Amino acid sequence: MSRFILNAEALLKYSTPTKGQSGWIQPKLSTRQIEVFKKHVTRNLKMEWPLPEAQKKLNPERPAKLTGWERNYAPRQKKIKEAIANMPKLIAEKLKASVEKKKKETDNVLTTLIPNYLPGGPYGNNDSPKVMALRKIAKREKELKREKTIALASAKQGKKNKTK
Repeated sequence: MSRFILNAEALLKYSTPTKGQSGWIQPKLSTRQIEVFKKHVTRNLKMEWPLPEAQKKLNPERPAKLTGWERNYAPRQKKIKEAIANMPKLIAEKLKASVEKKKKETDNVLTTLIPNYLPGGPYGNNDSPKVMALRKIAKREKELKREKTIALASAKQGKKNKTK
């Protein structure tokens, strides 16, 4: 029989931090000191350690972090598909906007250069009536061609690509 008695309550008291009035108070014995004492008791004094073994918490296995390119792959592909689907509509809008911008620019240039400008107004013209008629026809054909390209681009928007 050994002549030493270990008090488990005292070991716990001196090895755990306590809450005081001004905050937490450090334990009297550090973890290292407790482990050295435990080794001495079990090896040299041939006694059992009165405190139970502390169980280590196992962290759950997390999935790999991956690279930024791999993490953002699915949302990026979704965004690309949406952008491709909206492309004909965007092209049609861009075409319309550029045509309107050109019309405004030409109107603005004429109105600033010529005071009291009236579009298609009473200005002298040296062209014959046949030439004027041909110019009107060419102008109408040009506008129809632009409208057809815009309509074609907006019609492509409704179709879906069936490739895999």
